[in-house]
Order: sequence, then C-alpha cells, then structure tokens
Amino acid sequence: MSLNAEHWANQHERGHAIFLRLTALMVRYCPVWLVRVCTAVVCAYFYATSAVSRRHIREYQTRLKQTFPDCRLPEKMAVYQQFVAFGEAIADRFAVWQGKLTYADLVLDDCDNVYADIRQHNARGQIFICSHLGNVEICRALVSHHIGFKMNVLVHSQHAQAFNQALKNAGANDINLIQVNDLDAAKMLELANRLDAGEWLAIAADRIPIRGEKTVAVQFLGKTTQLPQGVWLLAYLLRAKTNTLFVLKKSGKYHLILRRFADAPNAKRHERNAKIAQYAQRYADELAKRAAQVPLQWFNFYNFWR
Repeated sequence: MSLNAEHWANQHERGHAIFLRLTALMVRYCPVWLVRVCTAVVCAYFYATSAVSRRHIREYQTRLKQTFPDCRLPEKMAVYQQFVAFGEAIADRFAVWQGKLTYADLVLDDCDNVYADIRQHNARGQIFICSHLGNVEICRALVSHHIGFKMNVLVHSQHAQAFNQALKNAGANDINLIQVNDLDAAKMLELANRLDAGEWLAIAADRIPIRGEKTVAVQFLGKTTQLPQGVWLLAYLLRAKTNTLFVLKKSGKYHLILRRFADAPNAKRHERNAKIAQYAQRYADELAKRAAQVPLQWFNFYNFWR
C-alpha cells in the first residue's frame, strides 16, 4: 500500500522549531493565563490556514454527534475549539516534562487494578494500547513515579522531529522510544527480551501502518475505517497481555484510565485473523465511547475514514 496525500504520515510537521522552543520557555516562565492566551492566538492562525484539517475535524464531529446524540460539543466554533484543545495539550506536555504537572495532579481510574501488575517488577511485562485521543504524553512523563518501572514506546516520530527535539530539550528523556519502521526480527527478539525482563510496551492502535497492508476493517462512528493490526500481532508474537490506556482531560484535571483488555492470545493460526478483527472492533467501540466523553480531544487531524 503506497502512501498518498491523505495518509497521516504525509501530514508535514507545521510546528516550527523556533515556535516550539518559545512554547517551552513560556510554559516554564509565564503564568498559565498568558500561556492560554498565546495558545489561542497561535491556534487561530493554524485554524485559518488549515482548510483540509478543518474539513476532517468537522466530519469527525458530525459523525460523533450522529452516533452519540447526547455528546456535548461547543455551540459556537466547535472546530476551532478542537484546535485550541490540541494547542493546550502541547503546552501541557511541556509542563509535565518541566515538572509543572506532577503525578499528584492526575486522577487515577483503575478499577481493574492494572497497577498491581505494574508494581510486580519480577513479573513479565505487558502491552499498553494507546491512541491519539487525549494526551498520553502526560502518562509517559510520569513513569518515574513508579521506581523500577520501565516503559518502551513504539512510535513513528520521523515526521515530527522538531517537536520531539523540543520535548527532549525540556527533559523528555526517561522513555525508550522505538521506531515502528525498524521492527525487524532482531528488534522483535529485543522486545521479547524486554517483556521477559519485566519492561512494558506501549503502542498506538488508531493509525494505519506507514507501509504494508496490515490493517483490519472496523465500524467507527457509523462508518467503516481501517485500524492497524500491529498491536494485536505483537501480542500474538510476543505472547503478551494487553491493556488500554487513556489520559483524558476533564474539568481541568487529567484522568489516567487503565483497563485490562485481553490475556495473552492463544488462538490457532487459522483463527488468528478472525480474533484480531474481534479485538480491533472492541477497541474501536471503546475509542468511540471515550471520544464522546471528551469530544474536543480527538487529535487525528486527517481523513480518518479515507
């Protein structure tokens, strides 16, 4: 499958390095109200100059409202408000790495007691299923709260080098990032060894692969779209348990929501594709439900149903 202009990885990074460094400095030294004002101004510029992104966000909001009629979107400038929410999320990421947002600022929602497994450093590691809903970066920066807990995040960040460098300059160096386009046999063996050593993996499950056709069709907000098979294939190949992880901002507070998803898969090879399709649809349903709770925190600014 070749990349086209609608693929998320072809969306060029628009945050200039100078602007990102300025954002980091403002978050560090300026009061919150001033950061919010500047964020709104910058987001107004990106909103005005991003007609394609506006169209895609409008489609998402329309589908969300049709699927969840009780979902509360702003009555005015709802699309612009989603741009603002994204700008505030970026500012919050810098705030976490700079120590302005701490673990004490989180509201923990862990009714399945996933924390019990996190604390058992001598047990085999597991997989966190993440998405671009909310601000999972907040959780990544707070890993140090659990002494001895090690997290490896599988990413495709080559399209966002300036942003990643700005985060590193702000102190984002406690997480091991692994490029997903480097997952050869040797890397898979390394991941298996990391799980055996008690380390955990995190991977997004809401964006299709950079290359290849490892996708699965699901129903999401009333229309068919494709989700990656990657996380489920990893779970099969590595014999790992999976858990969902969301970090959603509600009433000014970030809620860390952990749920157990599935035990280590053991389906026979001829049953694997059907089982992966079931997992993917379950996750799509969960993602839609969470999006209805925080409709402006959907940060996929591309054609999700292409």
